[in-house]
Amino acid sequence: MKKPQNLDAIVAAIEPIVTAGGYDLIEVVWGTPFNRRTLTVFVDKPGGILVDECRSLSRQIGDLLEERDLVKGSYVLEVSSPGAERPLKDLKDYERFAGRYALICTREPLPETGRDQVYGYLRGLTDSAVKLEIAEDRIIHIPLNQISKARLAIKF
Repeated sequence: MKKPQNLDAIVAAIEPIVTAGGYDLIEVVWGTPFNRRTLTVFVDKPGGILVDECRSLSRQIGDLLEERDLVKGSYVLEVSSPGAERPLKDLKDYERFAGRYALICTREPLPETGRDQVYGYLRGLTDSAVKLEIAEDRIIHIPLNQISKARLAIKF
């Protein structure tokens, strides 16, 4: 399914509702699981988000989208936690999740590892890089402008 042209308008409309509740808007995604048009809104807050909070936000967001007629036709609205392997979107995420295990993907292979994907423990930020502990007492600095994608990871 093509990305709807009004996704930016949807994000702009719902972000005040999300932030007013003390939540972070992580991502808004269109998808078609099981042949249903689905708008999924990922939200989080320090300490995590509860099912009842997702339900309340879903009602508020659904009412707003209907009132402003921002989505044409039928669709399913899902408000959800980003999960255990949530994406790291903002600089504050690297600080907030310091000490957690993560996967960082880079635009080019890193000189320290020779790879463009590296797992390790987040150790905060410098002015222009994420500090990642890839082995005991071995911390590398990954330039922010080299990061293409990052997320928390589960270590087995």
